[in-house]
Amino acid sequence: MKKKRIMFIKPYLETDAVFDPIRTCPYTGTWYLASLLKQEGYDVKCLDETVRNDGLSKQELFTRTLHGNSFKEERLDISFKEFRDKVMKDFLILSTNAFSKKYTAFVDNKVVRTIVRTGCQIKDTLEQIRSFAPDVVGIPLIATANYIPATNLANSIKNMFPYIKIIFGGQHISVDPDGFLKENPQVDNVIVGDAITSIIDVVEGRTTNSIIKGNFQTMDKFPLLDFSFIKDVGYPINPTYTYPTMGRQAIDYMFSKGCWRKCDFCVAGCQDDNNVTAINYDTVDKQLHLFAENGNIEIVVQDDAFLWDKRHVQKHLSTILKLMKKYGIFWQNNGGIEFELLDESVTNLFFKYNQNGDGRITSLYVPFNPRSWNKTQSACKTMVNRYHKNLDNLKKLRDAGIYIFTSSIVGTPEQDEGMFWKDLEVSRSLITDGYIDASFALSATMLPGTNWYKSNGHNIVNKKDYPGFSLFATHHRTPFLEPQDIERLTISWMKELRDVQQTFPWQTAFFDSS
Repeated sequence: MKKKRIMFIKPYLETDAVFDPIRTCPYTGTWYLASLLKQEGYDVKCLDETVRNDGLSKQELFTRTLHGNSFKEERLDISFKEFRDKVMKDFLILSTNAFSKKYTAFVDNKVVRTIVRTGCQIKDTLEQIRSFAPDVVGIPLIATANYIPATNLANSIKNMFPYIKIIFGGQHISVDPDGFLKENPQVDNVIVGDAITSIIDVVEGRTTNSIIKGNFQTMDKFPLLDFSFIKDVGYPINPTYTYPTMGRQAIDYMFSKGCWRKCDFCVAGCQDDNNVTAINYDTVDKQLHLFAENGNIEIVVQDDAFLWDKRHVQKHLSTILKLMKKYGIFWQNNGGIEFELLDESVTNLFFKYNQNGDGRITSLYVPFNPRSWNKTQSACKTMVNRYHKNLDNLKKLRDAGIYIFTSSIVGTPEQDEGMFWKDLEVSRSLITDGYIDASFALSATMLPGTNWYKSNGHNIVNKKDYPGFSLFATHHRTPFLEPQDIERLTISWMKELRDVQQTFPWQTAFFDSS
């Protein structure tokens, strides 16, 4: 019996044109699924419509006005570049209050956003589907912010090719699969949790359930990543979501999945059955070998618990670093290095990596995030005070040529203006005293599935405002701050630190290009 043809499609992006940087990267979960299916003899193709066929240059600007459940869209007769040039000019010459008032998304009880669509549009995607003729199309919805492009694509596929089975998965789906299917009858199946052990049964129709429980799977269930799915997709040599790689092709990779913390703002720690599970070292060795033989690769580490358990630092972390050094791997960390765990043993391992042989650490993200013990205080100040002895380790890593950056979360449910300005004061001191290179501002997004969504989701201005669910655009109020206040404080953060730090386009829409 002939095996089915499967196509995975990451749709174009819709992002807030004022606050959101344009970030694109491979979806590792989809990459694993495609690799498994190809290994099992299926004909598989992956499309990333944000980059395919020079997708990053294909951009449309429009306004979307939301009032209750009704909305209207109006295309703008200006290019995205022209719009961004105008925004940055205003950012530099207007006061914070004037800029925030001019560009706020919240006007007269409505949400009015300027949005940019980036990537190949649906008609182009449908032509690719017609050419490949898949039996099954899988669409990842890992971020609520891209709900409209993903569901619009599914609707268009079903209208034109009603015989194609459409499968969805991802963070947004796992939170409310019943509600998603009710809103999207064009979707045949959704997979909750990890799809790696259930995808073949779904593809083959061996399950009659529309909702399949993939649950949390350990890393031994995942295959080697097949590089052919990444090689010719069209990812830019200069990535849009990482520290500059100097021409090295960036690849996302996770040596472990899961997280042992349960932070209120994070989806990973709130998942059912969540725990930390790591890839065995033989598999890591084979995977790094495949990466290395396919070019000069820089790995962007996305683990939620890269340092994991302190008891495993000398065994686990040192082994991972030795394997990367074996292949001369350049790497950076975007998932977050926990400041609490950045003691001398960890620091020395990182420092040593940059001293000899091929390969270097280029950038480390060390967030000073709010924890359960400092919710009503300045997160940055309390983290620095409690783990003050680790500050010198940041400076040591900077001396090793590593770009060290952090972030602040603006508009947390407990935050007032006093806490915000204390965070800003401490961050500025960390930069000027040479401990870090930069600190940028994230919005306290109420992501579905998090404790914040459960406790403060009712303060989201409009839950149909999907681009507002990004990590950069504001979509909510708190007991202390209105949405316009959160926007204003975000702008204040970038303006106040502009003279002491250098940021990049993937960190903020208000980066320093000088």
